This record gives sequence, C-alpha cells and structure tokens, in this order.
Amino acid sequence: MEPRYLIVADPISALNPVFDLGVCVSRELLEREIAVDYLDLVEHDADLETEVYLAGLPVRRIISADASREPFWELGDGRVADVGQYDVILQRKDPPVDELFVKHHRHFIAAPESVLQINRPPATYELSEHTIGMRYPEFSAPTIVCSSFDQLVAAVRAQDGEAVCKPKNTYCGIGVSFVPSDVDPAVLRAYWDQWAPEVIVQAYLPAIEDSGDLRILTLGDQVLGSVLRIPAVGSRLANLHQGATAARLEPTARQLECCAQVAADLNPLGLHLLGLDFIGEHLTEVNFTSPTTLVQINQVNGIRADRVMVDQLERMRGG
Repeated sequence: MEPRYLIVADPISALNPVFDLGVCVSRELLEREIAVDYLDLVEHDADLETEVYLAGLPVRRIISADASREPFWELGDGRVADVGQYDVILQRKDPPVDELFVKHHRHFIAAPESVLQINRPPATYELSEHTIGMRYPEFSAPTIVCSSFDQLVAAVRAQDGEAVCKPKNTYCGIGVSFVPSDVDPAVLRAYWDQWAPEVIVQAYLPAIEDSGDLRILTLGDQVLGSVLRIPAVGSRLANLHQGATAARLEPTARQLECCAQVAADLNPLGLHLLGLDFIGEHLTEVNFTSPTTLVQINQVNGIRADRVMVDQLERMRGG
C-alpha cells in the first residue's frame, strides 16, 4: 500500500507559507508522489463523540504546493475520511493551547497506534513548552513557575538585574516582558491580572543581545537543522513573527548534547518533532505543539531539510 499523510492545521487563510512547516513538507511529499490530505479543524465539530469524530474527518486532497503562489495549495474537493486510512498525521494546529485546541486534539488520542502522529496528544497539551526545560536543569535557564501574584513578585525580586516574564501558554513571544528586579509592584500587578493564573519567570540572559536565539529542529534522533534568530533593532524578542531576522550559526557540542537528551526523554511520550531554543548555552524553551523554522533553516543553510524530514518520517513509520 502507498503511504498517505494528513496535515491537521488551522484554516488555510491563517497559514503563512513563509513560516509554515506543513506547506514546506507537503511540497516534498508531492515530489515523491506520496498522497497528502489537509484537514481544517475549524470545519470539524470538536463536540462529536470521538469514534464519530475520527471516522468523519472532513479532508481535501493537496494536489500541488508552491509557497510562492497564491493560493499556495491547490486542493481537491472535500470528502470524508477515517483516521485509520492514514500512515502519518502532522499535527500543525498552532497554539494557543486553549480549550478549543484540547477539545480537538483529545480525539486523536484514540487514533490507532499504527498511525504515526507528529506530535501525539495528550503530551502536546498536558506539558508546557515554556516550563518543560525544567526537566533538564543542567542545560536550561533557571525557571520559576508562579501561581500567585506574591510568587511573581518574589521571583522577579530574586533575579540579579532583569527578569523575563512569560505567560505559560502563549507563543511567538506574545506577552513576554523584560522588567528590572526592583520594578514597581503595580507593573507586576497589571501583568499578573492580564496573564494569570500562571506566569513564568526566567533570568535575563544578555547573550540574546550578542548572539541571538538559536532554534535547533529535531525529529526523532535526527537533527534537521538550525537557525539563529536575531532580534530587530530596539527589540530583545528573537521570534521571527516579531521581526527578528534569520542567520546561520552552527550548534555547539553542548547544545547538541542537550538536544539528544531531550529527544530521548520526550520521544517516548509521542513528542517527536521538537524545536529547542537556546540563548547562549542555555535551553530556554522546547516547542512541540507546532514547531516551525524549517523554511528558514533551508534558507540560511542552503539545504533541503524538508527532504531529511520526510526521509526520517518514512523510516519512523516503517516505510
């Protein structure tokens, strides 16, 4: 039997081929004449019983893919498919990890074990990308999870210089704030009121200004590539969606050691595709809901990491 892939994602109008891994990978799949379908989660009813939900996926065949074209996907007519028809599912629904995200993804827990899901729930929503680095204290930036306003104040005051405050379940740098350790409590109160019930505090790492933020993308035990994100002038946010620029930088031996350890720990949980972020030698986040930068990795390194990714997917599914 020929393999069949499914890309589960946001509405096509919300996808940006400049960043989207699913669009990039779909091109490579089609070049190999591997069938790939697209499921727009907004078109499906998350309130259905799981058996009905998985047996009635409203999908469309991806006929062609070209990120430079509008629309970037040429799609076939809609039809209904059963989840068991697929060999690989790329779960590309972007955060935030909110109630709707969980309502959809919880259904896929019941998909057959024979279906390779990248990445597989429930770990995609039970774990936090911002705090999972705490599992690897020898590599990660010191991190404090605050579940009250008083804890937030204490965590910020404990920093030597500046503190970085992050909401627990946002993405693309949304809500990240840099504050001095002696900041006015009223500022922290306003921040807490906006982002409660949990806020993360990390030490500010000056290396963000000198060497940016390195994203290393891994799939299973394979490093797909890396890209340095350099903040825009006047900013300290290294997210490409926040105006940062992409550049080439080879990972260090310690960073690669960290990647191997994290992958060995998280892969058995169904988290196979990982975007590990480093400032200097410190791990700051591990992205696994819908990690990106494959396009930028190709651009800055002059490679086709999407080909490496599909090779790895085919090995992982036993193809």
